[in-house]
Amino acid sequence: MKKRDAGAATCCTASRPGGWAWPIARRVPSWGCFCLFIHSTRPSIRFAEAFFPIVPDSYTDFYHQKTDAELQFLLDNPGYYQPELVEEARRELRRRGALPSKPAVPEPVSAPYIGPEAQPAAGLKAGPVVLGVAVVLALSLGGFYYVKQKNSPDSAPAAVAPPAPARKGPPQLTEVATSAIPNYDVDGLVEQQLRRVPAAERAAAKAASMPLRQYRELTKRFWAAETQTEYLLNQAQEGKAGPMFAEQTLVARTTWSAWNKAVVYRYKFGPTMQRHLELMTDVASSQQHLLEMYPRLLPNRQFTSDKEATSRVTDVQYWMHDLLPVSPVTKQPYKAKAVTIHM
Repeated sequence: MKKRDAGAATCCTASRPGGWAWPIARRVPSWGCFCLFIHSTRPSIRFAEAFFPIVPDSYTDFYHQKTDAELQFLLDNPGYYQPELVEEARRELRRRGALPSKPAVPEPVSAPYIGPEAQPAAGLKAGPVVLGVAVVLALSLGGFYYVKQKNSPDSAPAAVAPPAPARKGPPQLTEVATSAIPNYDVDGLVEQQLRRVPAAERAAAKAASMPLRQYRELTKRFWAAETQTEYLLNQAQEGKAGPMFAEQTLVARTTWSAWNKAVVYRYKFGPTMQRHLELMTDVASSQQHLLEMYPRLLPNRQFTSDKEATSRVTDVQYWMHDLLPVSPVTKQPYKAKAVTIHM
């Protein structure tokens, strides 16, 4: 093998574990290193790896630097390399005069001649005899089959094909009663409650700006949760609670959490607004307790006989009457607390 470039040897001469590597290398300073490995770790896999595709100064120099054995290897394994690579190797070998000639095709060996005296004597011509025997056998078999079919009982009836499976109709949709929590006009309820505040107190709160905005926001959060709670408790009391009642109570309790976050602060309201805040706080506390109790008391309407549940329902009615006279959910007046007059 001809001497290789020192720069090529650093990247091309290392053998691979489990086999051998036959390096072909050329180094071009302006392009980098072109490396070709022919690796035979497994008999069925030989491959060439090329890094930094380059074009050498003279394309044929790549083949001029290879030995006859290297070029012959490419010719012996044409299926593993590109056709151009194999063809250039063949041309280089032909140029060197090292291309082996095509192997001579061995002449076919002729059979030894046998003279007439060694050939066996011809026997009688058997063509007509064989033909006659074949006709007799064919007629015999045909007659036997006919007699057998005639004397045999009627052939078994054809197997009845199994009935085709009945086609299934389209899936039937089953109606399931749902009781989605409806939406209510919360902004309208806020305005109704604000109109129950004396005009002078409203004007003062408006002049201060902050108290009026705070009162509106608190009232809005209150009625958003209160309408949901009233709807669910009324459904249970009328026997209309659906299978998702427990999950719906969790939704309402989550709505109350917005109120709980706002009520922890202190507010500077007038006397009527402050009274409304106290009433809403009491209602919110009892309603959240009822939402927690009702899913457990729903079977057999146990909430009707539970003392705590009935007491909280009654208190909520009294407190709500001082906020609005009529429920926006049931459209029924809230119950006013009876006042006993002693004469």
